[in-house]
Amino acid sequence: MTEYLTTGRGPAATDRPSASPQRPSDTDHPGPVRRAARMLGRVRWLWAATWLWLAVALIHLVLSGRWWLMLLPDLAPPLVYAAVPLLLVAAAVAGRLRRAAPPHRVTWTMVAGAVAALVLGWNSCGVQWGVLFHDSPSGTPDLRVVSWNTRLWGSGTGRAVFYRTIRERKADVYLLQEYITSHDNGATSDPIDELAQLRKYFPGYHIIVRGELVTLSRLPVVSAHSIGPGAGVEHGQAPWQTRFAEEKVLRTDVRVGGHTVSLYNVHVPVQINMGVSPLGSRLYRMMHANERARKAQFQGLADDLRANPLPTVVAGDFNTSPAMGDLHTLRGRMRDAADAGGSLYPASWGHLWRLDWAFLSGSIAADHYHIDPMDGISDHRAQIMSFTV
Repeated sequence: MTEYLTTGRGPAATDRPSASPQRPSDTDHPGPVRRAARMLGRVRWLWAATWLWLAVALIHLVLSGRWWLMLLPDLAPPLVYAAVPLLLVAAAVAGRLRRAAPPHRVTWTMVAGAVAALVLGWNSCGVQWGVLFHDSPSGTPDLRVVSWNTRLWGSGTGRAVFYRTIRERKADVYLLQEYITSHDNGATSDPIDELAQLRKYFPGYHIIVRGELVTLSRLPVVSAHSIGPGAGVEHGQAPWQTRFAEEKVLRTDVRVGGHTVSLYNVHVPVQINMGVSPLGSRLYRMMHANERARKAQFQGLADDLRANPLPTVVAGDFNTSPAMGDLHTLRGRMRDAADAGGSLYPASWGHLWRLDWAFLSGSIAADHYHIDPMDGISDHRAQIMSFTV
C-alpha cells in the first residue's frame, strides 16, 4: 500500500494500454503539399533572379559609357554577361527534371528572360566570335606592330633584360605606354630620360616621345603629333604633370611601301583608384573627374579619326573592358584586330579582362594577332600584330 501511495499508481496501472505511436511528421516524409511548397519557393527565387538580371543587363546597355557612376559596376569581369544568363537557363531547364516541376509556361518564361539578358549583354561578354570567321589576307604581311603597357617602364626589371625583351619581338613599329616612374606608392608619376638606352637598343629607329607615350618606328616617319587634349600642351611649356595628364594619344604617320599609314598610340586614363575606400566621397569625386578625362580623350581620338582618310591602326591600353560602353563608337566604326587571333577570350590584364585593344580602318587588314606575356615584366600583356596594307 505504501508503494502504491508513493508512486500514485494502482496495481492496474501497468496494464493500461500504452499511447498510440506518433505518426510520422511531414518533415520525415514530405508529402505532395510540402514538395509543392518547396518547388514554389525555388521557382520564386529563380524567377526573381532571372528578371533582376534582365534588368541589370538592360541598365548596363543603356547607361554604360553614358553615366559616370556605371564605372563601378562595369569593373565586373565581362564574362558575367554570358555566364549568368546561361546558368539561369540551365537552372530553369533543370527544374523540369524534378518530380514537382513548375508549369511549362513558367519555365519557358524564365528561359526567355535569361536569353533576352544574354542577347543584351552579347557584345559585353568579351568573347571574340570574329576569330571563327576571320580570313587572313593573301600575301606577305608588310607591317608588324607591338603595343604594350610597360608598367612604369619595366620597373623592377634590369634595363638590359627589359630592352632585349622588347627588341626580340622584332616589330616595325612599337607603341609603348608608361614611359614614367612613380613614388608615393604609385600616387605620383615622374618623367624619366632613357633616350640613350633607346638609341642603343633600337639603332635606326625613329623615337617619338610625348608625355608617357613612346613610339619607335624603323619605317620612315611622315609626321607625329599628339591629338585631343594633348594637342594643346604638346609644344608649350606646360608642367610635366599637365603633359602627363593630357598627352594620352600620339598619332604617328609612317610610310609602308607606297602607302602612308596612321598609327595611334593610346593610353586612356584609369577610371578608378582601387586604393581609395568606397565608403567616403573622395572615391566618387575621383571617378567623376576621371570619367571627364576619359571622355575628352575618346572624343579627341574620334574627332581625329573622322577627319583622317589614311589607313589606320589604333592600339594601346584603353583601361576599358568589353563590358564598358566607352568603346561603343570605336567598336562600331572600326575592325577589331583580335579577330585575326586564335583566342576566343583574349584577356590582356589578369585572366578575365581585356583592357588593351587594336582597331583598324581603311585599306589595312590584320593577318595575325596574339597576346604576349612579355616574360611577366608588366601586369599587361603585349599585343603582337601583323598587317597587310
